[in-house]
Amino acid sequence: MQKVTIQSVETKVNKNKKFDKRIINLKTQNEHIRIFIKHSDTFVEAQLNPVISKSFSESVSLAISQVNGCKLCSYTHAKNALKSGMSKEEVEFLLSGGFDNAPKEQLEALLFAQHYADTNGNTEPEIKQKLIDTYGEEKTKDIMASILMMNLTNLHGNTIEALWLRLKGKAVENSSFWQEIAVTVNFFKVMPVILYKMLKYKFFGKKRNRLTN
Repeated sequence: MQKVTIQSVETKVNKNKKFDKRIINLKTQNEHIRIFIKHSDTFVEAQLNPVISKSFSESVSLAISQVNGCKLCSYTHAKNALKSGMSKEEVEFLLSGGFDNAPKEQLEALLFAQHYADTNGNTEPEIKQKLIDTYGEEKTKDIMASILMMNLTNLHGNTIEALWLRLKGKAVENSSFWQEIAVTVNFFKVMPVILYKMLKYKFFGKKRNRLTN
C-alpha cells in the first residue's frame, strides 16, 4: 500500500484563496437533515454492513467535496482514501473534478455524486434510475448514504469556515454571524440519531446478505 502522504493534496485544497464556496442557511440545513434522518437506517447499514468498498465510498465523498469545496472534508477524505489503498494520483484527479484515473466501475456513481451536489439534491428521476440500473438497489443505497452525509457535512464545514473568517475580520457576503452560529450548532442534532441507530443495529439488528437481492 502507498505510504500515506497528503501534502500535495492539501496544496490543491488550499490553492483557491477566494471564498466562493457554498454555505447553508438554517432552513435549508434542516431540510437536508430531515432527508438524511429519513434515510438514516440505510446510512447505518452502509457503515456496519457495506456492499461497496471503502475506497469506493471515499471516492464518492471526494467527488461531492470537490463540488462543494469543503476544505476540511476534502483533507479528511483524501487521507482516508489514501489509507484505503487509492493512489495519490487518483485522489488528486478526484479533487480536481476529473475521473480519468477512477476505476470504470465507479464512474457512474461519481458522475451522479457530482450531479447531486451541483443541483443541491434536485436530481432528475431518470438519472437516479440509471444509478440503480448500473449498481442495483443495495449498492445504490450505500452510494446514496455517502452522498447524503457528505453533502450535509460539506455545507456545514463551509459555514464553519465562513464563521472562522468572520471572526478574523473577513466576513463572507450574503451571510451573517447568527446564521453561521445557528448552522454550526444545529448540525449536531444529527449525532444522537446516528448513535442510537448504530447501537440498535449493532446489538439488536440482524446482518443480512445484501447482495442476494
